[in-house]
Amino acid sequence: MTAECDWGGWTAVWSTLLFWHKWLVESLRHADVATWPSVALKFYTTADPLATAIAVSLVIAALCFLLSLPTNNHSFVDKLWSFTPVYYTLHFALHDKLAHSHVPLNPRLSIMAALVTVWGARLTFNFARKGGYRWSAEDYRWPYIRDKVNSTLAFLVFNLTFIATYQHLLLLSIATPAYLAWQNVGAPLNALDLAAAALCAFFITYETVADQQQWTFQNAKHAKLAAGKRLTGVFAAGFNTSGLFRYSRHPNFWAEQSMWCAFYLFGVAASGRWVNWTIVAPLQLILLFQGSTWLTEKITASKYPKYADYQASTSCFFPWFPDAPAPDAAPLASASEKRSTRRDSKGAAAEAAPATPTAATAQVTDEDEAVPPTTAAKRRTTARKTKAASAEEAAEETLADTPRPQRSARKPARAKAAEESVPTRQSSRLRTKA
Repeated sequence: MTAECDWGGWTAVWSTLLFWHKWLVESLRHADVATWPSVALKFYTTADPLATAIAVSLVIAALCFLLSLPTNNHSFVDKLWSFTPVYYTLHFALHDKLAHSHVPLNPRLSIMAALVTVWGARLTFNFARKGGYRWSAEDYRWPYIRDKVNSTLAFLVFNLTFIATYQHLLLLSIATPAYLAWQNVGAPLNALDLAAAALCAFFITYETVADQQQWTFQNAKHAKLAAGKRLTGVFAAGFNTSGLFRYSRHPNFWAEQSMWCAFYLFGVAASGRWVNWTIVAPLQLILLFQGSTWLTEKITASKYPKYADYQASTSCFFPWFPDAPAPDAAPLASASEKRSTRRDSKGAAAEAAPATPTAATAQVTDEDEAVPPTTAAKRRTTARKTKAASAEEAAEETLADTPRPQRSARKPARAKAAEESVPTRQSSRLRTKA
């Protein structure tokens, strides 16, 4: 590469990486296998921190790939997702301090490490409470992709190149603004650092709120289903459309991407370059979210019929006002319309009841809870009385609204006969008796 081809300072980085790669290969080649650990330790403590971080990333990727073979579980990368960026950022921030104890910590790197540590702790907590760290736990999208690929060899290559290797290198790349800050350790803190820190803190908070809203919604929904209740109100659609999810289908995904875009600004503040080579990291992350979100929504739309309306009315990532009411916020219908809709829904459910959350929701039609028999009997009696009263009120309203027939303009026979002097049947009987 020449100076003219130096894109955002990448030339110097590439030269450094090539040097340490050659050093490591030659050192291992001329050393006994028994001394390899000492060579690796020397490499880690003396080499460029990005070179050692890449080596660690490739080792972790290899371990995840090897573990996936006997277990057929491809979520080991997911289990490490909240840990590796924290490690890489701390690795860059503490590199000089560990090599030379008298070197003070850099303020910019300290702020970056603190923010990423909070980010990782939040994500770890959210992943743990959903059971993600169970040994057998696997992201539901990997089995879906395995079935679609339908080729052991093709999926093996996909596992090695994308799941294990690419994703781990991506997790390293999003932390590289900290490496850029390490390269420019002499640059003082400035206003852009403060702006980046404020944005990162905001997006971490936003993502925390979104995840908590989703967690609360899902727990409440499954509690209703377990109790045999009918899903109504915000739960009617089967998916969350309230809170932050009213303005974005994936507010947590938007905050995650935005957080790492804001993290990129630390590298800009340190290097003075608005466009530098670390911009590849947030762009890669955005592309990954585009693909994974497309797959997520494809699976979700196949389970919930109303999700298509939600997609049409609500922004995917960026929070914005919806074009139409959410699927669960439809206006209330009249009693007759509700009865007609309920009959149509039951007929449709009887014709096709797939084993999906939609079918499960449709089967839960009773609002009775699991209560003692006496309480249930009282509720049924009250319900029958209420239903009878409603029927009587409806009948009265129907009679009141029905127009009465107009009376005939013809006069009674007696009055007409009197006018025409024609005896009626009653007057004839009276004369006969007389």
